[in-house]
Parts: sequence; C-alpha cells; structure tokens
Amino acid sequence: MPISNIEENFKLARNALLDFDKKDIIRENSKEEVTAEETGPREIVVFYDVTLEKYHQKFLQEHRRFSVYVRLVKGKVIAYEIPSPPHASLVADLIPILAGWTNRLKIYAELDMIVGNENDTVNCADIVIEPRHVPAPGTGYVPRPRMIIEVGKTETIESLNSLAGEYFSNSVQSSLVQVYLSIKMFSRRTNDTVAMVATLYLRNNQVPNLALNQPNPPPNTPPTVPMTNTIPNLVISFGTAPLHQVSRTFINNIGVRNDRIIGYLQNDDPACVAPGMANYQINIPSHLLFQGYPGGVPHEIPNNFTLDLWNVQQYIFDKLIYDGFELKLNSLRINVF
Repeated sequence: MPISNIEENFKLARNALLDFDKKDIIRENSKEEVTAEETGPREIVVFYDVTLEKYHQKFLQEHRRFSVYVRLVKGKVIAYEIPSPPHASLVADLIPILAGWTNRLKIYAELDMIVGNENDTVNCADIVIEPRHVPAPGTGYVPRPRMIIEVGKTETIESLNSLAGEYFSNSVQSSLVQVYLSIKMFSRRTNDTVAMVATLYLRNNQVPNLALNQPNPPPNTPPTVPMTNTIPNLVISFGTAPLHQVSRTFINNIGVRNDRIIGYLQNDDPACVAPGMANYQINIPSHLLFQGYPGGVPHEIPNNFTLDLWNVQQYIFDKLIYDGFELKLNSLRINVF
C-alpha cells in the first residue's frame, strides 16, 4: 500500500476496529456457539514493508491524529486498539498503585519500545516499569524495563498473548524484562456484568510441580518445573461475568495448565466480590522488578508487589459506563475524516 494513502488506510483500520467492538458486544451477550470465521485472526494491517526508520519518521506521531493505536511488527504496521475512556482510565489508575508501593521504581506510560530478536518490531507499551537509577541516567539513556503491563479494550486476548515473545526477546530494551502482565476487559453485557481476565507471563516461567501432589513423591522431586515463557504462568478471570466460551477455548489451546487458570470461570465459582480474596491477587516477587539493579533489591522493599484484582475490576467497571457513548462518538469521528 502506498504510504501516500495514510489517511484513507487509517480510516479503514479504525472502521474495522469499531466493527470488531460491535461484534464483541453481540458475542458477549450471546450464549450460542460462534463460527470459525468469527473466532479467526483479527490482525488489521495498515501498511506492509515498512522499515524501522520509515516507521519512526512517518507513523510514531501520525497515527495519533487518527485516534488509533498501531505497532510495527516485522515490516507490518498493525492497528490494534482504539483510544477510549476505559483503556486510558485503567492505565492512569494503575500507575499510582505502582508508584505508591515504592519510590524506587520509574514508571512510563505509552513508551515506544524497539523489541524482537531482530530489532524489527516497535510496540507502544501501556505501562513500563524499571528501577529508578541513582544518580539519574544521562543524555541518550534508553529505558530497560523489568515489567510491562498492557491493557486491552478493543485489542483481543490473542493479540495481547502474541506480545509475550516480543517482550521476552533479546533487544536492548527488552532483554531485562522479567514480567509481562496483560489485562483484558470485554464489552459490557446487557445485565451490566463484564468479563475480565488478567494474564501473567514470566521470562523464567516456573510452575508448581504436580508430581508433589502424588502419594509419596521421591525426595529429590523439584518444587517447580519450567515452561515456555510465551505460555502464561497464571490466568485469572476476575470480572463480574465468567469468560465467554471463545475466550476460554483460546486460553485452553495455548498450553496453560488447567490448575493455572483460576477465578470466575463458571457461574458457580466464587466471584471477585471483595478486596483481599486469595484467588484474585497477582504477586510479583520484588527481585524480578530489580533484576540487575546494583546491590539487588533495596532493603526496605517488601518481598512482593501485590496487585489486588478487586481494585482493577472496580476501576474497569466504573469506566465502562461510557461504552455506549464512546461507540456513538467514534462513529461520528469516522464521518468527519
């Protein structure tokens, strides 16, 4: 596609994302099985054969003019998200939680990162966390995060899952990333419930060894076993509605062990209805957030950073009241291009 068609192509991409949003609303309110076509890939390619240099020159700022988020993936400019109050508000609400845990962390919002083993992919990460340097780094410093958080509203769990391999790649900016957390909110249902899912990925992905649950395990049985780091370490359904069968099928098919998929999966499961519920906590060991930090974890830092998904649920639910308004507003914006 010629770069000269940038405005027309972004308009088409935005229309496609809006169409996906509308289909998601229908799907979330349907109990019927969906077709293979409805569950297929939803990659929206705006341009092909775009170099890293051209992307920086032409797209890093230009795409914001069209109210659509894009990333460069191995030569393809892909549209994946529409700016919205729920998305922006959750990012804004999470930052003070992280900053309030310790002042030893530097937190960035919407940081463009060069990732991928070939340095050929650029992601705009929603939240990026690295240790605060003392003294502060000089001119030309490139952030090297230890944890990344991505929030998906229009973006699918399939797309969010695909980022794990990029964030655990060996580019300069991604080589120290230890933790990737994705938070996906689905469309509000007609009964005012919302499905939500948090997915935790670890570079050194270790899960409990099920052999220890067997009678009389050998004394040298290791407590954990390794798994590929592109497979989630933990998946928690924490919304006010269980996940739709399409989402559950995808999670089951990417290799997540059944005992690592927890939360509100079926109507008779205990839902996330109060703060402090054990099944709805994301615990991040502090040493992962301070990987490679001179002197290790500062002595005053707790052993874990804990994110209570009850708080995340409430932040999301409060903002999704704008959904209907936002869809109408987006439609109006399309017509003025």
